[in-house]
Amino acid sequence: MRFMILLSAAMALASCGTDDGPTVIDGSSQQAFETTLAAARRDVGARDRLKLEAAIREHQARMFAKADDRQEYQRLVREGMDGLTAPAIVAQFDKDVDRVSGQAADAVFDAKRALKGL
Repeated sequence: MRFMILLSAAMALASCGTDDGPTVIDGSSQQAFETTLAAARRDVGARDRLKLEAAIREHQARMFAKADDRQEYQRLVREGMDGLTAPAIVAQFDKDVDRVSGQAADAVFDAKRALKGL
């Protein structure tokens, strides 16, 4: 009887742990970062994969500009993505694109107004 209760509890616990949600990127070491980033990439569909890659490349470019050597660059990239998920990165990318495109449109309208005033 006790065995059956333990077996039932173990099965219930195992079934709860099958969908933990999106992978959280672990930036604590280069190996952990690479492993969890690879898993996180699988958490987004084909449509969002390009956005994810663009966001990662943009982050890497910003960290490259800050770093003085390869080790610092790798550390900055890892630390900047530590604790994030691929869906969260894609969502932030979408917000940034909306913000920047709005600013670009405003700049074009400002330029048009300035040209009309000449």
